Formats: sequence, structure tokens, C-alpha cells
Amino acid sequence: MKNRQIPKGLRDFLPNEVKNRRKLEQKAIEVFTAFGYKEVLTPTFEFLEVVETGAGKNREKLFLFMDREGGILSLRPEMTVSIARLAAMHLKDSSFPQRFFYSANVFRHVQPHLAQYREFWQIGIEMLGASGPWADAEVINLAVKILKAMGLDNFKISINQIGIFNSLLADCPVSPDEKDNIRNLVEIKDLVELSRCLDTLPVPDLLKETIARLPILHGGLEVLNRIPYVEKNKAANEAVEELLRVYEALQAFGVEEHIVVDMGVLRDLEMDYYTGIIFEGYSPELGYGLLGGGRYDNLLGQFGFPCPATGFALGMDRLALVLTNQEQEPPHYILGGKNLQVLAARADQLRHEGKIVELDVEAASREVLEEKIRDRDDLIMIYLDDE
Repeated sequence: MKNRQIPKGLRDFLPNEVKNRRKLEQKAIEVFTAFGYKEVLTPTFEFLEVVETGAGKNREKLFLFMDREGGILSLRPEMTVSIARLAAMHLKDSSFPQRFFYSANVFRHVQPHLAQYREFWQIGIEMLGASGPWADAEVINLAVKILKAMGLDNFKISINQIGIFNSLLADCPVSPDEKDNIRNLVEIKDLVELSRCLDTLPVPDLLKETIARLPILHGGLEVLNRIPYVEKNKAANEAVEELLRVYEALQAFGVEEHIVVDMGVLRDLEMDYYTGIIFEGYSPELGYGLLGGGRYDNLLGQFGFPCPATGFALGMDRLALVLTNQEQEPPHYILGGKNLQVLAARADQLRHEGKIVELDVEAASREVLEEKIRDRDDLIMIYLDDE
């Protein structure tokens, strides 16, 4: 075979990379389990109809194929929709809330670059069947706990309530395409283009001023005093009150030092199932978000199972870029000699003591073994001479 390449946007992982990923994953699982979350698994691909229930209609970013029965299938682009489908199929007679976590690879047909691949790994949680500020705050609190457990200190969780923006946008007498454009410009914080766009539209001046200001409204609760049009919109005002209650709950959890109110956080337009509190986690060391999530109370209803829900997903690939292995490895030995029975017994003894032991299965001489590991600074050689 002449082609030794892998498809664009995919990667191989070498032992150290896999080892680091597994350690991070295990830390997350320990935290999830301590909070009462249980692991679920879903298929790697679903029917396209299922995926499009929550992932919008942008098929360009989906990996599609057809089964032998003629069904159109899609590799999963994220996990929330699959878990919503799982709940509707299997949990209608269960007691709630249900707390789930997952660790999975997901697939999106994007333009690959640093921190963005076509196959990537996520860990995350979903809380099904619980509404109210305490439920939202628990999920955000858990996001904080996970990042801290991973060894990350310099991070923030930006929170918003999507109802604030949606209510403001509903008062704009413009077309759906123009509304989508406004939302995108707010989300990418393109202040110049957003101002230009609003100036060309028949939007009331106070509303125009409020929307133009959203991308830079970032800070503490004082941010909520800088969106004056909210007082004219009942739904937006109610969304602000809900955001305040969630913030108060986060204060009760003691994590407010990591929380920022950000009116420019709208989440991905393509994942258009969010209905309430939304949030994103980021580190100044990386130009991309580390995690994101929020409330999606209407998604399960599209599968015939009305049920409130909230959750988040953490990108393991991006997290690995800002974290180094902070744990000291146990001693790593290589054991050489000519008597296999003696070597095997000594190796088992060292492993029982918590050490990592490689056995020289080629039975090399002391001199040859020393030469073979000359550049291996991580190895401690023990050579057992025959007696």
C-alpha cells in the first residue's frame, strides 16, 4: 500500500498522549461519580433525522453515509441529542432527575487547524428532569470543579441567559436571515460590522444601541444594569431575573470567583436547542473555549418526551493543549539478566511496590542493555547476574 496518510483532520495518538488523555478522563470520571452522575454510551452514528433534531440543518458539517437498507446516517457531531434520544427511548417510566456523564469521540466536517479537528473527544454531563436555578448552578459548579480537578486554575466560566438576546431580537422588525446575521456578529464580537448592519435596518434606536453593546458587556452583575431596553421587554426582564437567581446559587456553591456575566455568549447557532442559561469555559492560554453548555428544555419534547434538561461538554483535545502532566511518575525500571524465573519474580515484586517495570525479553548482556537504554533518561536499569 502506497498511501500511508490518514484523512484530513484526524490524528494518531502516541503512548504519552494517550496516557495523558486517560489521566484527565479518569479525574473527570471521579468528579462526575462523586456528584451522582452515571455513565451512558450511545452509538457512534445515528439516523440523520435524529441528529438534525438538535444540530440544525447545516449538513455541510456532518459526515453522512447510507446503510444497506437505504437509511441516511450521520456520525454524531455532539452527544446531547443522542442522550435526549436515549432518554426518550428508555427512560419514560424512570424517576427524575437523572444524571448522566459520557466520554466519546464526535465528528464534524470542519476546516482543521490547531485545537479544531474533524474527530475530537468530549467528556460531559446531562441532568435530565430538573428545572430551576439550583439545577443550572449545579451543572456550572460541576464545570468549575472539573477544570480545577484537571489542574487548571486560570480559567473563567462566562454565563448568560439566551432568553435575553432572543427577546431583544424578537422585537427587531427584520427577516430571519438578518436576525441570524445579527446573532452571528454578536457571537463573534465583530463590533464594526454589527454597528454597520444595525444602521441599515429599521430597528428602534434604543434597541439598536442595546444590541450593539452586547458583545462588550462582560463582567460582574453590574453588566445587567447596562442593557436598558430590557425594561421594555417582559420576557427579557424575566430572563435577567433568572440569570440573577443562578448567579446567587453559584455564590452559595462558592465558585463565583470563576464566574463572569457575558452578554456576548450565545452558544453555537447550529446547535439551536438552548432555551435558558448558557455558559462557556475558557482559559487565557488558549484562543478557543474549553467547554460549553446550557439549558435545553425543549429538545426531549421533540422525541415525544417533554422533559427539562441541562448539561455541558468539555473538549479534551483543547484541554490537553493548556495542561501539562503535573503528576510525578512512579519509578520506571528495566530489568535484565539471564534467568527468566528470577527476573519474573523480581519484576512482580517491584510492580507490587508500585513501580513500572519493563523486562528485557531479549536477554541481552549487561553491556548491550546499557547501550540500548543509553538515551532513555526515564529508565533505571537493574541487572541480575546469574548465580
